[in-house]
Amino acid sequence: MMNELDFSKPVGDPIVEIGRQGLIVFCKKNQFTNFEELKKAVEKLFNIYVFKTSGRIGQIFSSNSKFTHNSTSNNLNERFRQSIELYETLANESKDGYCLACGKKNDLCSVNKTILPLTTGNSNVNFTSNFSNQFLVCKKCMTSLFFAPSNMQKVAGRMAFLISNNNDINKYWSEQNIQKFNINTIKQDDSLVDSKTNIFENFIYETMYYLQKKGLFGDITFYLISNVDKESDIEIIHVYENQIRFIYEVAPDFFKDELPTSSKNEWNSLIYKYSSFDSNNAYRTRTETIDGKKVIVKFQEEVVQNKNFQATMKYFNPLINSFIQSKSLLRFFVKNYSSWRLTQIYLRGIRGMREERLKVLKSIAEKLQALNEGNKDFLKKIIFPIEKTKSQGELREKLRELMKKILLKTGQPLYTVDDMVFEILPNGESWQETKDILLIALYGELTLDDELKEILENDIPNKGEDLDE
Repeated sequence: MMNELDFSKPVGDPIVEIGRQGLIVFCKKNQFTNFEELKKAVEKLFNIYVFKTSGRIGQIFSSNSKFTHNSTSNNLNERFRQSIELYETLANESKDGYCLACGKKNDLCSVNKTILPLTTGNSNVNFTSNFSNQFLVCKKCMTSLFFAPSNMQKVAGRMAFLISNNNDINKYWSEQNIQKFNINTIKQDDSLVDSKTNIFENFIYETMYYLQKKGLFGDITFYLISNVDKESDIEIIHVYENQIRFIYEVAPDFFKDELPTSSKNEWNSLIYKYSSFDSNNAYRTRTETIDGKKVIVKFQEEVVQNKNFQATMKYFNPLINSFIQSKSLLRFFVKNYSSWRLTQIYLRGIRGMREERLKVLKSIAEKLQALNEGNKDFLKKIIFPIEKTKSQGELREKLRELMKKILLKTGQPLYTVDDMVFEILPNGESWQETKDILLIALYGELTLDDELKEILENDIPNKGEDLDE
């Protein structure tokens, strides 16, 4: 029988941990005086599991789990009695060894993963770190596993959850989930909280947005799992505190009542652009299953005509995808002539770029204005040659040519030897990144009217690269 009933301490296994947090919020406490007190909470949860069986992922559990499958009994009351009896049997076991999740020694139970409400069979690999069907866990971790689905959300037809190094984020996540979970239970809706998002990266971005609105910052690991044997691979994406703080600085408020403009909200304007249009400049579409039938939903109708701007998160967005995957965003900024302000915030906060390097690259763009005798000529003679460089050697040679021109024009150097070695093309740094930053700074020195933009598009048709992935 369980002697330790304190659930206040975290454990190492992410699925056990998300269950432990769900248990605490579900039960409104993290310590129990005895097993009978804990059993009442388990009975309340099992009542939901057994009497709301369904094979759909929309449910919080698998109907093929041993204690919910109708092969156990067609009588739901009998099935409920057997499930509680099975739980009590596990709680009374006392086997020697170490808990697979938290490492506790002895007084363990031997769990067959097919009894858990998360998996349909032995071949599912998501729920034990050693991929075994039978494993030893302590009574607290075993109990936590039963609560895990109540603290997850449906994303892309699978189950998503998060674990953060900031416990306030974990608490917020659990409180939001259990609140919605309880509402769903009362309304007789599917129990699993539905994010209404079918793209994992978009779901992560939305979550980060709501966290920064609450002033919650920290590193987070997001998990996306399947509770069926087929396609049971697990996706794991890490996001960092500086990414959440970036959203807080450049776009603390999501556009809801009107379309964003770059003058008012540059980042959200980019988000909207890449949600709405694909690489062929056509409005995006998505597929949604309604009443068992696949329906093509058009961005132009769903978002623009209905002014449902929040629905942009339902569409693939290469900018969000790259941001969440920690890929460079400079190619997006170059292609869209983004401001130096946004670029600087990004390079400092996300890329960790040194202030001195930023200053040197910006100063080069400013000094090159001495060669500007008209924006059209400046584009063709100064900016285009930099745009068209295809290697570090080409970029270095182009900068040397510009150095000569500036010396003849002003008598002042464009940069120093130390600048070139340590700031412009430092060893180990990406030359492409240097090129992109220079271009952004150069465009920022111009007044890019429609005529100039047309020249840019015609003369450099492949400017930037295909941003759809």
